[in-house]
Amino acid sequence: MTPTGTHRSIAGSFMKGVSWLNLGLASISALVLLLATGIVFMEIMSRFFFGKSQLWVIEVSSYALLYMTFLGAPYMLEKHRHVAIDILTDSLANPLRNRLGAVMNALAAIVCLVCTWFGMAVLLDQIEFGQRETTVLAPRSYLLTWVFPLGMSLLSIQFIAHAVTCWKDA
Repeated sequence: MTPTGTHRSIAGSFMKGVSWLNLGLASISALVLLLATGIVFMEIMSRFFFGKSQLWVIEVSSYALLYMTFLGAPYMLEKHRHVAIDILTDSLANPLRNRLGAVMNALAAIVCLVCTWFGMAVLLDQIEFGQRETTVLAPRSYLLTWVFPLGMSLLSIQFIAHAVTCWKDA
């Protein structure tokens, strides 16, 4: 096997692993959505039948939204299921469209890498100082924010993979 072939094999294996991780995290995201829907339904029934509200439901629902977003986004990007405005790019010739796609994906990867860097800095500070949220449940802050750098790093990987694919197709 040539060095290039070995490199492609390693890159392919790496991306296959990332794809499995994305699918697993998207599955967790779907489960979180199901659970959040269930607790909101329970809250509605509690208010309707008993006239009582649970203070923790809104808080947990907002945490669920955070988890759903950052655990599911890498999978959505990998499968090209994210929002895309392509009215301009569809009118471009294929080589130009692919080059523009490569540049845009590379820029998005850079933004996600910067977000990962700062997200990790915040996460490490929260762990070091033992910060807690000032809410009813008062969870440790890092239990909420760890999904941000994880999601952003996986988005970075996907954007880089898309950039490489676009560049090769140009």
